[in-house]
Amino acid sequence: MHVYPVRADVVYLKGEDSVKGYYFGGKKAEHKFCPNCGSSISVDPHGAFGEEDMVSINVRMLQDVELDQLKVGTVDGKTFGAPYDPK
Repeated sequence: MHVYPVRADVVYLKGEDSVKGYYFGGKKAEHKFCPNCGSSISVDPHGAFGEEDMVSINVRMLQDVELDQLKVGTVDGKTFGAPYDPK
């Protein structure tokens, strides 16, 4: 479950310098994770997909957020276009 804030609204309170990242597939978006437990923290496309300067943050990594209190919407990923093709 992710939220998509504008980059300027994202503030790491601590640990940003220890987060690790990797790229895969088209190598456009950096996937950031905790090097200790392997938890996915965020995805940073660095503007590669044409959207405004946004990042994708894993809601489970946010402090004091109760998942069962969130209003959740769904997205039909098939409407985004052709499936990923690693060729």
